[in-house]
Amino acid sequence: MSALRVVMFGDVDAGKSTILGRLMLDCGYVPQAKIDEMERSSERRGVPVEYSFLLDAFQIERDQAITLDASRIWLKTANREIVFVDAPGHRELIRNLVSGASEVDAAVLVISAEEGITAQTRRQALFLQWFGFTSVIVAINKLDLSAEPQRRFEERAGEIDAFLRELGIAPTAIVPVAARAGANLARSGPATAWWSGRTLLAAIEALEVRSSDPGAPLRIVVQDIYRRGSARWIVGRVDCGRVARGDALTFWPLRTSARVARILRWPDEVESASAGAAVALELDERIFVDRGAVATHDDCSPTVGHALSAALLWLGERPARAGMNLRMRLGTLEIAVTIARVEETFDPEDGRGRPAEEVVAGDVAAVTLVARETIAADPALAASSISRFVLLDEGRIVAGGKVRALASAARGEGATNVVAAHSNVGREERGARNGHRGYVFWLTGLPSAGKSTIAMRVERMLFDRGRHAYVLDGDTLRTTLNVDLGFSEEERRENVRRTAALAGILADAGTAVITALISPYAVDRERAREACAAGFAEVYVECDLATAEQRDVKGHYRRARAGELDRFTGVSSPYEIPERPDLVLTTTGESVEASAARLFEFIERTIAPGK
Repeated sequence: MSALRVVMFGDVDAGKSTILGRLMLDCGYVPQAKIDEMERSSERRGVPVEYSFLLDAFQIERDQAITLDASRIWLKTANREIVFVDAPGHRELIRNLVSGASEVDAAVLVISAEEGITAQTRRQALFLQWFGFTSVIVAINKLDLSAEPQRRFEERAGEIDAFLRELGIAPTAIVPVAARAGANLARSGPATAWWSGRTLLAAIEALEVRSSDPGAPLRIVVQDIYRRGSARWIVGRVDCGRVARGDALTFWPLRTSARVARILRWPDEVESASAGAAVALELDERIFVDRGAVATHDDCSPTVGHALSAALLWLGERPARAGMNLRMRLGTLEIAVTIARVEETFDPEDGRGRPAEEVVAGDVAAVTLVARETIAADPALAASSISRFVLLDEGRIVAGGKVRALASAARGEGATNVVAAHSNVGREERGARNGHRGYVFWLTGLPSAGKSTIAMRVERMLFDRGRHAYVLDGDTLRTTLNVDLGFSEEERRENVRRTAALAGILADAGTAVITALISPYAVDRERAREACAAGFAEVYVECDLATAEQRDVKGHYRRARAGELDRFTGVSSPYEIPERPDLVLTTTGESVEASAARLFEFIERTIAPGK
């Protein structure tokens, strides 16, 4: 049987770490020197032997008798290889459940016989429900502290069984244990002598690894893109379904498509791969694919949109309110999101939702989030992990949750109340009236490559020809529409997004739009293409760095070289050269007139009636 990955969760003092420490001891994984050290440490502190010390690596953890980080414990028995993941708090449970379906195969809920079901137990059980766990093993611990352990066990077992079944989770086994005494963990003990069922370890060994449905829709989450010589490999994990050589794939949310030419499961080339496999794919043509993209077959696309309804567990110190800006990690994608609205919070006692304006630490809530870019998710597909996410505030996990629904919506507070109005005048009608179609011609290149100069020259030529044309210049927009943006990577991305949105609207109205924007990142240019439904052409204004510096009348390169300007493209910030531009204007050795003429002719051919 394959290795089993098990997450341990429960209340903060239910005894999860003690169970794992005692299992290590009883299975012969702890050398005598370590046992002696543990006993001396407990004696110095005047406390009973604490088996959780075997897991706790930091002195502060021993002093506070709490576990500060998740631990992984590998145990190999005669029947099974098991990886235990100790989740001492909400953050660790979220991290392990959200990190992917293959990370955790099963869950063990640890309940204190004294405390029973707590608010934290209820919240964590809700997470299991959201993330598709239909079964769980329950360990009822600390029965050695009860005067009537069998009666107390039966009471707690009835309570937890009813609670879990209300959530649609079937307890695979409910097992009595006394972790400190080692009773009924790996072997029976006096504290549970009345019990005739399996030990906790035997119940875990008997679990079957959740297998992926071979007929499930294909989902491959892209981890990275590698280049080896002339080959370009799309690297990721098959989340569910099956991929084979020759398959036509679409990569979401940008909707680029190609066929699979080769599949590697390192170090071998294979004909196909199924759920759980880490693969490298070579495609039959060079298309744009970015980290975080989701590959599918053409007939089973995920849901895409900007606005999402989500259920989450909030962990942040400051309350979550509408308007709060956060980062979301969804699969391997990390994007900026805003809380548009707090819908309701759920009472962990009865599971009912109540209207709320804020979410405080420990609350389970339904919220509406709005992303700055299109995302792909699978709210209805249980086998896929690309609906699980974490939210971060200044790098710290503040929430974990699950996408419940996606919608394409306008961005901003209350975005999901906004429904786009569609014009009664079609593009074809505007094209017939204007004598040409609307289109976006996106000029990209290094600073001082000549983008704005060429764009302005061609705008005049088109206007004189009777065309409806307009230039969106990057520097001009930064004094108006984008005046609030700086030059960080995220702000550059937003600068491109806003410009593309405006360009798309103008093109839809029948205008030939010429943008003159450095737009250094390839992924942002591809998203600009997606935003311009009327039509989009990428024009690379090619110029070597030395020539661009010579032309720099504003002195920006000189100041960047002197360290006076941060994040200046070409000096202290990268520029990603277009791989397959629709047109290249090489301005290093070409006059402005020649470049303008070529761009003008290209635009005329593109926007001509009937094109």
